[in-house]
Amino acid sequence: MRKLVKYTGLVALTAALLVACGGPTLAPKGALTVGTGYSVHLSRDWSDVSNLYYLRAKKVKVLSIDAPGLNRLFVSEGLSAADPLMVSPTKGDNKNAPAPRGKANMSFQEQIEFVTTSLSTLEYQKIETSAPKPVDLNGTRAVRFELTAKTSEGLNVKGVAQAASKGGLGYYIVYIAPAEHYYDASLKDAISTMDSAKLP
Repeated sequence: MRKLVKYTGLVALTAALLVACGGPTLAPKGALTVGTGYSVHLSRDWSDVSNLYYLRAKKVKVLSIDAPGLNRLFVSEGLSAADPLMVSPTKGDNKNAPAPRGKANMSFQEQIEFVTTSLSTLEYQKIETSAPKPVDLNGTRAVRFELTAKTSEGLNVKGVAQAASKGGLGYYIVYIAPAEHYYDASLKDAISTMDSAKLP
């Protein structure tokens, strides 16, 4: 009986959290304002699934086309040394389990390492990066690179990420999806979003 009561209480708590989080909303094709003076252009409709995550980085939008497990596009505001890029969905961000933070004016290599460390909080494993290249965002230099990883269940995933620094803040866009079918299916839309980034 005690186990049944505990289980019922857990179900009720989970349901309450889901209601509190709200559901996905439309992120329509066109300009998407991410932070003060910062926007990107979406080449197609996405769903903003940020509210599905009770524990998440508050200055990061999470977009998806098919479902969060099938493709995700993380688009951050300008992050200071106090702001995480990603937060563990189970442990959150606290003294016992702090989410990774960057710092002001990081080098490209430091930004790449910050992205991989952040992805590990989402329980991705064996994260490897490759093919870093400089890109120009309206006069601001950025770095774009590819990555591979595995989920805790062993699923192969691929990704591409972009990082830039301006005014002591870091701006990140990270696209990740299962390597089979889903990554390639939405890759051009993710790259288009990265190309469109207009930093303040």
